[in-house]
Amino acid sequence: MLRVLAYTYYGNPWRMESGDNVRIHTILSSLTRTNMIVVFNLSTSTWEYTVGLYDNVVYISLPRKLYNLVSKIIRWGKHYDLNPLMKLTHYIDELLAVARLHRELGKAEVVLVFGSMSLSSFIARLLGVRKPTIVYDPLANYAQTLYLRSRRSLLALLRYGLYLALHKLEVRASNIVVYPSKVDLENAKRMFKPVKAIVVPNPSPICYSNLEEYLELRGHRTDYSRPYFILLAGSRGRTNEETVKITIKVFNRLPPDRFKLLITGPWQDMRKYVENSSIELLGVVPKEKLKELLAISDYGLAPVFSHSAGTFLKTLTYISAGLDIITSTFGVVGVNIPKGINIYLVKNKQELVKVVGEIVYRYDIGKGMNSNRLIALCERTSSRVEDILKLVENPRGG
Repeated sequence: MLRVLAYTYYGNPWRMESGDNVRIHTILSSLTRTNMIVVFNLSTSTWEYTVGLYDNVVYISLPRKLYNLVSKIIRWGKHYDLNPLMKLTHYIDELLAVARLHRELGKAEVVLVFGSMSLSSFIARLLGVRKPTIVYDPLANYAQTLYLRSRRSLLALLRYGLYLALHKLEVRASNIVVYPSKVDLENAKRMFKPVKAIVVPNPSPICYSNLEEYLELRGHRTDYSRPYFILLAGSRGRTNEETVKITIKVFNRLPPDRFKLLITGPWQDMRKYVENSSIELLGVVPKEKLKELLAISDYGLAPVFSHSAGTFLKTLTYISAGLDIITSTFGVVGVNIPKGINIYLVKNKQELVKVVGEIVYRYDIGKGMNSNRLIALCERTSSRVEDILKLVENPRGG
């Protein structure tokens, strides 16, 4: 059993409230099958060191000391993710945390680092930590998106240049860098030139125990006279809010007997925009209920028209239930689409209106009743982190 430590600045990965948290906690909990995993996570929600055990992963929460102190002095109350004060104090808090963990990091055989803004690998090397193999997971393509923007605009270069320079330091200080897709890996090689990089796909957010479970849940649907659409917008945020509003406006125009639209997430306040009786705002639903909603649906919606870190999570979830998907290019970057899944790419609201209209008015009842789908089974999903497992078991091989 290897001594594996992990570090991230995400406050509560075990809650899996975002796509990045799902990736972090799923990978770490899978590694516990053959390794003891201890995770140090920077947190703004604690003033003391706290310890918790979640799915056999030990999380030790480290207080953001500078952030907490400054926010208390100036009475800062905006404690949402990556607020301006959190960004300004980030690297200093990381320096304090890594300095505190210096001895523990030196004893580890492998250190896993998660987060595109992290500079912990570079700081550790700067402080003389040489022994462990550092595996760095920047979590998808945020840095790559900013890199491309900076190549096209002097203003973007001035805005993101320092961050990108620091990100490259982190990449180069790591022994191995992990990306969720071949596209991300090839882009990163060209942009940041990592010493070594591998692909570990994003884990499926949900899966079915077996085909019988899926068919039983699919059987809860009794109406096949119209297509069922589902939009997963599970967290409050500008991108999800825009997506919900656009989707409601598009479906408001359609005859209610021609479709069913299910929207999950904390969007009950959007009822004021709903003018169609076939649009249902279901609120936040538990995982088992979500599996049923996906099973009875035909099409998954992800009409996101700007970069958002968690967009891929919607697409992965729809794939897990074998749904056809209506999305923008932002929804498919870094995702490997299996054969048998139809992707309808839309660039804007006008194209979304056109695609949805064609589906609604040409719906084939026979297709809706067909339950022969390529769904994600849990036993297959658990094997998606095998590359990480092999890497940890033989960290300097390959």
